[in-house]
Amino acid sequence: MKTAIVTGASSGIGRDLSILLAREGYAIALAARRIDTLENIRRSILSEGGEAEVFRTDLSLIQDAEKLIESVLERFGRIDLLVNNAGYGVYGPIEEVSAEEIHRVFMVNTISPAILISRAVRHMKKNKSGAIVNISSMAIYTPLPWLSLYTATKSSLKTLTDTLRIELKPFGIRVIGVYPGYVETDFHRSVVLTETSKRIGWSNRASRIAPVLSSMRVAEEIVRRLRDPRFNGDIVVGLSYRIFRSLSQHMNWVVSRSLERIYVRRIRELLREEDSVH
Repeated sequence: MKTAIVTGASSGIGRDLSILLAREGYAIALAARRIDTLENIRRSILSEGGEAEVFRTDLSLIQDAEKLIESVLERFGRIDLLVNNAGYGVYGPIEEVSAEEIHRVFMVNTISPAILISRAVRHMKKNKSGAIVNISSMAIYTPLPWLSLYTATKSSLKTLTDTLRIELKPFGIRVIGVYPGYVETDFHRSVVLTETSKRIGWSNRASRIAPVLSSMRVAEEIVRRLRDPRFNGDIVVGLSYRIFRSLSQHMNWVVSRSLERIYVRRIRELLREEDSVH
């Protein structure tokens, strides 16, 4: 039986993708910090006749990232698919973000995925096959103020994806990048807020102009692409987001200028509000 590792498997895209992959015949290594939630997902998979195991993993810790691959090989004996889905974000002015939070964002979003890939690839090369799916974000195409660290880490993951796609192709290993737009998941409810962002409020509701995607729709598209052994590229779900990515790639100055105007206007409003209070 083929084996898939899914990080961030406790909710959203990771949860839905784990369930769908189990239906495709994969044994699923469910990796996240919330054991109780993972156990519920595992029971759901087992009830449908699938196979799954829970691995408590904190990807802000190097030792947990390294241990995950070893533990999965001990349990299942093989790794055919690695899905780097776990994500972590901090919202607010960069001067308010602690050194610990900066370290955590880069560990979870970039460094741990790189560690997992490097360890999994050793096994995949022996089998001359395998697939790696890296969940990045459409945010990398928009220079969003107060989300600079998240955007930087997801951009790094994109570069890693593009480079490894070429590097690993001769060994029969596919490297697929996924760039979701706004997906209604727990991520938006768990973003860490700095003092200023707490004061002005953080909305986890999608913008009226940004289509809201379901995590299941994204998961279904990933599975559809994985079924095709020839597919070895990027996934952007939704026509609106594909158009936006194309616009950002070819007319980035338009997107940047628009965001700049919105941000400057908002900052001026905040400064006026503070002056009126004092």
